[in-house]
Amino acid sequence: MAILKCEVGKFAITVTTNGEVAEKLHLITRNCQEVLTVSDLKKLIESGEPIQHYIGFEISGLVHLGTGLMSMGKIADFVKAGVKCKIFLADFHSYLNNKMGGNWENIREATEGYFKEGLIASLKCFGVDESQVEFIMGKTLYEQHPEHWETFMRVGKHITLSRNLRSVSIMGKKQGTEVDMATLFYPPLQVADIFTMNVNLAHAGIDQRKAHVIAREVGPAVAGWTPVAIHQNLIAGLASPDVDHKDEETLKMSKSKPGSAIFVHDTPEEIREKIKKAYGPPKETEFNPLINWVKTLVFWGEETGEFVINRPEKFGGDVTYTKVADLVADYQAEKLFPLDLKNALADWIIAKLEPARKHFEESGPKAGLARMKEMMEIK
Repeated sequence: MAILKCEVGKFAITVTTNGEVAEKLHLITRNCQEVLTVSDLKKLIESGEPIQHYIGFEISGLVHLGTGLMSMGKIADFVKAGVKCKIFLADFHSYLNNKMGGNWENIREATEGYFKEGLIASLKCFGVDESQVEFIMGKTLYEQHPEHWETFMRVGKHITLSRNLRSVSIMGKKQGTEVDMATLFYPPLQVADIFTMNVNLAHAGIDQRKAHVIAREVGPAVAGWTPVAIHQNLIAGLASPDVDHKDEETLKMSKSKPGSAIFVHDTPEEIREKIKKAYGPPKETEFNPLINWVKTLVFWGEETGEFVINRPEKFGGDVTYTKVADLVADYQAEKLFPLDLKNALADWIIAKLEPARKHFEESGPKAGLARMKEMMEIK
């Protein structure tokens, strides 16, 4: 038997289990903010039942590090743990949320021509081949499973209107704002997706928590099981925090915030230039994107790892950090300066994204990226 400490968000949970289960539990939960719940996940692993995972994406823009490295990196962890992973390309949801101008043709073209290629490219950064996961578009899922709409209506009968209105925040909409009727379809549609795909491990960022909580609550009545929900850590954007709203949700990397995101196909020069301009005040480690990236990307949510800082001898020479706490302490003590950390992060990200850049040098993905930029009117 093994005793495993699961560090999930701000909470440390100790579970007693055998070595194989402990290793799978560790792979699945590391670098995550929340698991609903660890005990349910442990039971699922111990049951020997196939773990059916899904994560869904709206087709809304270019693939940044939050999607490309954090989400696909977690899928790499799941694959190592023997989880069957499904990536849901949510074209219907994109339409409901007015992405790509609410144009069906643009949404579908962007899905196949660019967005799927962006995720395939990102998986390559972790040594995962597209054959190891399953991609499915909403249109295909609903055509193959017409009973989905019965499930959608059963979910709706278990949600009050007020609860549904509170849940539209999963679309990036603020509570209390006036919404159209189509918006109200979104939460129950997302919950129904989980049951139509026979998912027992629902995966997303913490911004999708409300949908997952509903799925766990209605699951026994609607489908006969309760899915586990896992919420990965958020990647901070490059911009400074909003003074009035200093929290992780408002700090997350967003394709809609100009200059806050690095995209998986950015050139080395673009990456260096963006990181050079990134917010990163000396000594401050809270709400600092540089520290956030070290913790969540370089050390992958672990206490130990390896990160090399190359710098001239007159500025202290090269240093290798094997504990994230040591790097944070040196930054707070000004033994490690923002510029040195920015240069090291740029080197690390450039190297990590090399497989993605090579993927987008191929004719098909390259044309898809050009067309996506054209549709988004990006020069």
